[in-house]
Amino acid sequence: MKYTLTLSRWHKVAERINTALKEREANVKKAFTGTTISAWNKEGIEDKAATIARRAADDLALIERGMLAVAQIRAALAIRNAELGISTRLAEAEAANRSVALYKAVIEGQSPDMVRPESVRGLPVALVGESDLIGFGRRATPVVTLQTADGALVESLRERLAREQARATRLLDEVADLNREKLEIDVPQEVREIAGLAA
Repeated sequence: MKYTLTLSRWHKVAERINTALKEREANVKKAFTGTTISAWNKEGIEDKAATIARRAADDLALIERGMLAVAQIRAALAIRNAELGISTRLAEAEAANRSVALYKAVIEGQSPDMVRPESVRGLPVALVGESDLIGFGRRATPVVTLQTADGALVESLRERLAREQARATRLLDEVADLNREKLEIDVPQEVREIAGLAA
């Protein structure tokens, strides 16, 4: 039966099918490789084993059909996403967010105790440290964090940060809007229930 749903809804349908299939996969593995009995429980074991095997075979057939349905849903989504440019926008948003993270790290990493390189010569000797006069090596000297990013760069990064944050937001909003597009996909009857689709 064919269903017409939004792209975002199809993603959820594929996730639901996968979740249901994982549960059934565990049951199939257990049925075919881990069914145990007590040595004293011999009565009617053939019928019980046949029932377990039959259920597992049914689940196996459903798993195969479900995996095929998920593959078809994902393929249809991939084609439609490419047509709408969703993947491109997501890649651009990721790049913008990486830039935002870098700019924030540099801006927030600036500290009042940093010293401009041209000011290092003017630091008091006690702060910079002295050589050990006896010759057994140097004393542990305090470190000075250089301020290598000048004010113009930091201000430029603030502007870039605001621009890239706005860009990432705009792109992700566009993706959300595009994910409201509808797509028709045929879902096999036997998979509908685990997909959470009404008949």
